[in-house]
Amino acid sequence: MTYIDLDIIYGANVTNETLNANGFYKVSEKGGSFVVDTYYNPTTDEIGTLVARDYDYNGDRDNDSIYNAAINEDAKNAYLHACGQFILGDKVMVIKGRKIPHGTVHTVTGMKDIRDKYGRTCAHYLIFEDGTSTNETNCIMIMNTEKEAV
Repeated sequence: MTYIDLDIIYGANVTNETLNANGFYKVSEKGGSFVVDTYYNPTTDEIGTLVARDYDYNGDRDNDSIYNAAINEDAKNAYLHACGQFILGDKVMVIKGRKIPHGTVHTVTGMKDIRDKYGRTCAHYLIFEDGTSTNETNCIMIMNTEKEAV
């Protein structure tokens, strides 16, 4: 995955429609008083970020087109797979662990985080169609549910 600076290439006042026409789709939005949106291009495997809203200043960096744009679910799934994460519907094979036999293929129907007493995430567990669960590090991807971006 390659990071590119969307501000330099397209300018700070770029619209969501321009980015979509060039193959970049909104996949996440993070922040509180400083909101940053992440864009991903599934065909070239490039990611970039843009400032959507900055509440601390007088609105010079606000971009309503970016801020109000909806997250593209197909591009988000492709982005999560490119980052090495599992999503619902993926077929995985268990390759290690002691509770589920090695080599069995399952479909992911749920996910849960195991937390310690301070609320910190210790492990990410995948829940399978038969109700069993295992740590995601015990599995490899067999077939993903990725669709082509619009």
